[in-house]
Amino acid sequence: MKTHFVVPDEKGSVTWPTLRIQKRSIVTIGTFDGVHLGHQSVIKRTVDLAKSYGSLSVVILFDPRPAVVHSYGALHDGAEISDAEAANDTDSVSSTTQRLRWIGELGVDHVIVVRYTLAFGLQSYMFFLGQLTAKLGMRTLVLGTDATLGRGRKGNVESIDRLAQATRMFELDVVNDRGPGFTHVPDGVLNGVEVSKQVRIWSSSNVRHLLSNGDVDGARKILGRPHLVEGTVIHGEQRGRTLGYPTANLGGTIEGFMPADGVYAGWLIDCDAEGTEIKRYASAVSIGTKLTFEDEIGKQQRLLEANAVTDEWLDLYDHHVRVEFISRLRGQMKFDSVDDLVAQMKKDVAATVQECGSTNQA
Repeated sequence: MKTHFVVPDEKGSVTWPTLRIQKRSIVTIGTFDGVHLGHQSVIKRTVDLAKSYGSLSVVILFDPRPAVVHSYGALHDGAEISDAEAANDTDSVSSTTQRLRWIGELGVDHVIVVRYTLAFGLQSYMFFLGQLTAKLGMRTLVLGTDATLGRGRKGNVESIDRLAQATRMFELDVVNDRGPGFTHVPDGVLNGVEVSKQVRIWSSSNVRHLLSNGDVDGARKILGRPHLVEGTVIHGEQRGRTLGYPTANLGGTIEGFMPADGVYAGWLIDCDAEGTEIKRYASAVSIGTKLTFEDEIGKQQRLLEANAVTDEWLDLYDHHVRVEFISRLRGQMKFDSVDDLVAQMKKDVAATVQECGSTNQA
């Protein structure tokens, strides 16, 4: 898979990459946050059509999420969001790097990552699709059922289909990506009352809601894989070994949405410099602050600790690791003594081994 990064100019215009001149393209467009089962169905259809037509499969990926860009602009008098501010998007289910990895696994030929801006979002869907037809040789546009494009989100599947039939420059292929139906998720507070909005069960919004409540099993059923986060192992207080289990503390920038505070059964995965998995260890994963040691070390930032179920001496400092979440074991608890904590950790480890089915895999 070849990845192209493009940045619109101040007027929102994009210089699209030149793909193979002799081949046309099958294109899909979106943010694809989490690359859940709905996204996968759309991308797989794009790849399958490209293979059947002898064309290139192309994914246009927006980054940052358009919702973040528009929200920032609304709060800052129409200003464009900076790269630093965009990097603070803690509501994103997955990082761009993760999305690119999962999209690549689906067999896509090209991904064009567009740095989404307010100016870019002001383009009409007709102008935008005209650009894709002229610059990328778009033969077919593949979209999910509820997809919208362009200024004011006026480019829905009905209006795009009318445009395709009128111009005969491209075809529209609509994929039923709705999955098992709809659900409701919180959508803020209005006049002191919490309100909700209806979303598809297969949606990034629903995944985010489930993870916020610690339901990693529910999220897995939508993602088609365990939810994961990634980061670099840093030095902690080194209590893990004294408590009986080697511990990996993730620090710095963590890629992926952090689930609700609590203890989870999961996997700690050691990766090489290219992000390739080397070995995985079943782990009891704790997210939150160290309540039991609060009097000793004071208030701390929320952190992730993976207590590996292994007799090996793990030296993972500065390693890039992934943490996969299999199931939630319990909420955070404060213990009266270290002995009580160790006793509970033994229960957590036993539950982890049962949930993961083994302790480590090469």
